[in-house]
Amino acid sequence: MRACWPIVAVLLLAELAGGCASKQRFKETCGPGGSVALDCQRVERHALAADISRVSYQDAGATTYCNLPEKEAQCLAAMYAPQAGLLEHEADAVAAQSSGHHRRDSNSATEETLRLQATHERNRNASAALVLLYRIAAAETGMDNLRKQLEEVRATLMDLSRLQRAGLDVPLSVPETEAQRVEMEHKLGELELTIDLLNEQFANLLGVELPPGHRFWPDIDLNVDPNMPVVAESQMRALAQRADLGALRVAASRGGVASMRTALSQAGAGLGLATTGCKLASLFHFRAQSDETAIREKQLVAAVADKERTVRNEVAQTVATMQARLNLIVLGEQRLESLRDHREEVRRKAELPTGAGEVRPMSVFDVRKATLAELVAQQDLFGDVIEWKIAVAKRKEAEGELAIECGYMRVFEYEACGN
Repeated sequence: MRACWPIVAVLLLAELAGGCASKQRFKETCGPGGSVALDCQRVERHALAADISRVSYQDAGATTYCNLPEKEAQCLAAMYAPQAGLLEHEADAVAAQSSGHHRRDSNSATEETLRLQATHERNRNASAALVLLYRIAAAETGMDNLRKQLEEVRATLMDLSRLQRAGLDVPLSVPETEAQRVEMEHKLGELELTIDLLNEQFANLLGVELPPGHRFWPDIDLNVDPNMPVVAESQMRALAQRADLGALRVAASRGGVASMRTALSQAGAGLGLATTGCKLASLFHFRAQSDETAIREKQLVAAVADKERTVRNEVAQTVATMQARLNLIVLGEQRLESLRDHREEVRRKAELPTGAGEVRPMSVFDVRKATLAELVAQQDLFGDVIEWKIAVAKRKEAEGELAIECGYMRVFEYEACGN
């Protein structure tokens, strides 16, 4: 074996030398660790300018929308969930290996653990899909709102142009207003891109492909429910039906070493590792397996306790987030009402005649400014509603409810004092 080392060393040196020689802009010698020393070509600092002379604005064209109710999106995502499918195929493979009474019991626990983990993945995928659907709703509504703002700015530019043609002083800067118009169109372009990206991510979660020029239309329930879940009840429901917690309990209560390893491997990276080696004697093998079983049982007891504590905290956090979002909705509504009243007040003042019997020109622009502020507040309020919807989805995810609503899991027995 030692006789091979000189040949390997020569080959490595030749490779390093070739790598250095092939870089014309670098020095001939390599630095420490094989790094290449840079041959610096000095230049003076100068401004960097982009050449956009050949670029023109291209209209995206008409868009076709495919209606998608939120419950359908939730269950399509739960059904597709690629990782869940892999885990269930693994469960099928384990079930096919069963032979003998003891092995059937052990494999049954492993199979059940895998299927519960698959249900957990479906629950998570359903939640991710709902969040994306709500984000699409916020972006689409933002597009409509921004277009209304753009109409106000364009109307302002038209009024300013009329005043200029009449030889009158303009109360606003035309270039500044024009820049405001371009900025809004720029935001519209960014929203268009955001919506396309969200639709692509959403289609990927559902396992479908949208035809070119098509988007999902979010058919969602926007009625805000002020009723809040009781934290303790929500926590008990989560402890009874969370599939990832159920997988740990199955492995801890009736699993063999294989199901214990499976459950632990899903609980954390580096857990449930199995080593292979020569079994010199079956007596030693059974002794080692017995020792491992005892260790795995201790790991699972700790994992179950930690998971239960985590689940309680997750549920409490999601419920608190729901309440905070409801409070923000109330404040957003109050702000919108105040701005709406302000716009009406400014409009009434604008309609009052001047001494010459004319409408005050500056008041007309004040009305548009107030209208823009009202439109911004409308979108902010809708954004608060969307964030509340997301908080509700996250609470259901924490309870394991999303998968159950799509028919993927049964409820577990759970005793509060049986931890």
